[in-house]
Amino acid sequence: MRWWEWLWETHWHGIPVGRWVIVILIFTAGYAVARLVARFLSHLLHLALGKAQANISAEDLHRLMRPAWLFPLFLLAAYGSAHILHFLNLSPKVVQWIQQVFQALTLLALALVGSRLLAVAQTILAAQYRQSGEPYKLQLVHPLFTIGRIILFLLVGFLILEHTLKLNVAPFFTTLGLGGLAVALAAQETLQHFISAIVIFSDRPFKLGDLIRLDANTTGTVEKIGLRSTHIRTLDNLLLVIPNKKLADSPLENLSQASERRLMFRLGLLYSTPTDVLERLIQELRLNLEKLPFLSRPPTVLFTNFQDSALEVTVIVFVQLDYKEAGADLPLTVLQLQERVAWVILRTVRAHEPYTGFAFPTRTLHIESFPRIGHAIQETTRYGQ
Repeated sequence: MRWWEWLWETHWHGIPVGRWVIVILIFTAGYAVARLVARFLSHLLHLALGKAQANISAEDLHRLMRPAWLFPLFLLAAYGSAHILHFLNLSPKVVQWIQQVFQALTLLALALVGSRLLAVAQTILAAQYRQSGEPYKLQLVHPLFTIGRIILFLLVGFLILEHTLKLNVAPFFTTLGLGGLAVALAAQETLQHFISAIVIFSDRPFKLGDLIRLDANTTGTVEKIGLRSTHIRTLDNLLLVIPNKKLADSPLENLSQASERRLMFRLGLLYSTPTDVLERLIQELRLNLEKLPFLSRPPTVLFTNFQDSALEVTVIVFVQLDYKEAGADLPLTVLQLQERVAWVILRTVRAHEPYTGFAFPTRTLHIESFPRIGHAIQETTRYGQ
């Protein structure tokens, strides 16, 4: 008897030995083939990413996707081997149960592929946020993708219960809906802050290090953007913790996004200033301010109003926020720029003294007549007696 005849005529557990040999070969050679197929699929996925390839290497992508590729290939080999072995000649009821298990595992394999794809997307987003200087968004990426994986596996679990195990999942959905409603009502404020954080991260009205103004009394630098609140360091060096919902609902000014800042000065000059001096002073203010190297627009100097104690002259300048002095590493602050403008205004006005100067609140009292002193003394003496 030849060896190949012996393989098919000799039985073990009611199955020809040749079929057992085929199964062993499938699992022995299939592992190496599966590794090659997994790497090929990872390479195709990496090519399909296009511009996103710069945010994840081919090795990192293969490391993330390898379990997702190998598990379905293993299931395919196992199911094929079970068919080759005729399911070990088990009873039809047991064979049906095994097929249902394979169906459930197939759905789980699809869920694993989806979960690994979410991990790839998470890695790409994290790399993009690091490169764009927005690392604070990383704290939102992980919770969102974790929730996505949980929802994915829950849906697959319901599909397995409904279509594979033939169980009625309607009561589960009802219970889940009631439980979700209870949780939503209990954590309503927390959910509002979390959703507001998502709005802030997606809309990007500001980022870490930006100087923002919420109202007339709240101006500061953003130090931390969390899932519930944002930390702002005010100009008084106080730490202000503001809920994200308030930030998302209220208007704010991002002062760091502006390339220039407007500075306005209201000068009060003496009413005794001659007209020609006032005109010459305004002209000289324009000329002197134009010499400042950090102005982004020509200055505006106008005689604008008559105050109670002064003639009002308004000076408006726009300064560059990125201006650096020679040899300096950092740009000048707004207060430093404002100081330089104020010095120019002060020197120009003082140069025209004594014809003019800065006015201060005064009041002149005009008395039409004085009482007669002698008459007043007599009246006092008489009433005093």
